[in-house]
Amino acid sequence: MWKSIVKQQYPDPLDYQRFISQFSSIVGLSTCIVIFVGVHAIRILGWRIGALTTPLVMACLAFPFFSGVLVGLDTPRRLKIAVTLGMIQTLLAKTTKYALFDPTTQMAYIPLDDESKVKGKAAIEVIGSRIGKSGGSLIQQGLVLVFGNIISAAPVLVVLYYSVLAWWAYSANRLSELFYARTAMQESKEHEE
Repeated sequence: MWKSIVKQQYPDPLDYQRFISQFSSIVGLSTCIVIFVGVHAIRILGWRIGALTTPLVMACLAFPFFSGVLVGLDTPRRLKIAVTLGMIQTLLAKTTKYALFDPTTQMAYIPLDDESKVKGKAAIEVIGSRIGKSGGSLIQQGLVLVFGNIISAAPVLVVLYYSVLAWWAYSANRLSELFYARTAMQESKEHEE
């Protein structure tokens, strides 16, 4: 949805490409900076906080963006505000995902035995990610077919977005309980030996 709004702000393909290129550079730079902080944040605050930061950041920052879209994009000022809010939300969502969430997902495999690691990674990274991406694309195409464009589907998209974030946070929280239990069990076995 954000890129559709950016295309309205920058109708010339060259201007649009320039904006997206600059945005990608900012994402790369900010991710490099946050990765150094993220490693220490996970170590100090724990796995759970590292895993929950991304959905919480996405939920907090999407609210002003979606509010701006739902109010309307009928003036150049509102359009610019929506582009800016969407840029901030997308930037921080990508940065926290790359710097905090991705490392915590890899850490989740550490306390597993070798066979579980291989099967778990195969199931999540091969099957899970493909189903997620395909499902997201299918939903987006369905919304565009029903509503005519993705911006008109904003009210439905808000409900879907926050539903996914709630499920994501619940799953990360539940996985953290399992991670801490498995890690404690593994540490107790190491102390016995």
